[in-house]
Amino acid sequence: MDRKKLELDVGTRTETISRLKTQQYQTRKNDEFQAIGHEIERYENEIRKIEDDELELMVLADKVKLDLTEEEKKALESQLQRLTRERSELAGKIEEDLLARFERLFKSKGDAAIVAIEHGVCTGCHMKVTTATASQVRAGKEIVSCENCGRILYDAA
Repeated sequence: MDRKKLELDVGTRTETISRLKTQQYQTRKNDEFQAIGHEIERYENEIRKIEDDELELMVLADKVKLDLTEEEKKALESQLQRLTRERSELAGKIEEDLLARFERLFKSKGDAAIVAIEHGVCTGCHMKVTTATASQVRAGKEIVSCENCGRILYDAA
């Protein structure tokens, strides 16, 4: 916001300089011409100072962005470590063959290794599953895979 304000100040002073230059060339008196010249010079010096301030703000903004990026990176790394520990704890409670099956599906299918059945349709491949498969999933007594894509299914309802 400060930079925008400074840019507006520069714009205002630039307009004033243009107006003064026009006025300067219309004058017929030498002392008036010089007085307007001094005013123009004063405004140009103010513009230089404002532009220096703007540069300082830009440098400060870059530093703040860099600091913010570093802090976000640290926070994300901390969150990643926490989630990795939590995942390891949870993975330890799952049967090895089921975990290996999930890992294989996750690697091949991306983030959708376990998907819901909605209205008899696998939400992973969008294909209709057999009635028997849908019944097995609703019963919830065993781990059931889609016949089409192989993803692990669960009942959305």
